[in-house]
Amino acid sequence: MSRRTLLILLFVSLALNLFILGAGAGAFLFGERLFPHRQPQFRGGPPMFAAASTLPDAEAQAYRDALSAQALAVRPRLREARMLRHDAWTKLGADPVDPAGVVADLDKARAMQAQAQSEVDKKIVEFAAKLPATERRRFAAAMAEPPQRRGGRGQGPPPPDQPPFGR
Repeated sequence: MSRRTLLILLFVSLALNLFILGAGAGAFLFGERLFPHRQPQFRGGPPMFAAASTLPDAEAQAYRDALSAQALAVRPRLREARMLRHDAWTKLGADPVDPAGVVADLDKARAMQAQAQSEVDKKIVEFAAKLPATERRRFAAAMAEPPQRRGGRGQGPPPPDQPPFGR
């Protein structure tokens, strides 16, 4: 083979390999967009996501849709709470410092977050209350399961015979 032919084959091989690597990386990074018919499986993470895996496909999709809609509804308040918390911590560095004002802003941000979480929890309860008893039991068990059993790092509740904070 001539040198020119080898260079052409090398270039074609390099281009083909880059194309294959790029396609693989794109499928990995954007798989849900490329394959929208595949449903995500929530096996770990927060209980509200892991609980979806206990439901049949139709109910799981309806649950995810309800949860997504509620998340969109509370998103502006959560964003405002984060901004309020950021501003409060920024005020802590000001001279003169107003500790009462910083604490008041942090309390307000925490209350906003709690209200948003409460609304999400209510939506989950409303959804679960409509499930058949057997599905509702599995769903509730997944919601109550401590994070370390799903692969998370949380501690979960202490055993009944052990005090919560040690000795």
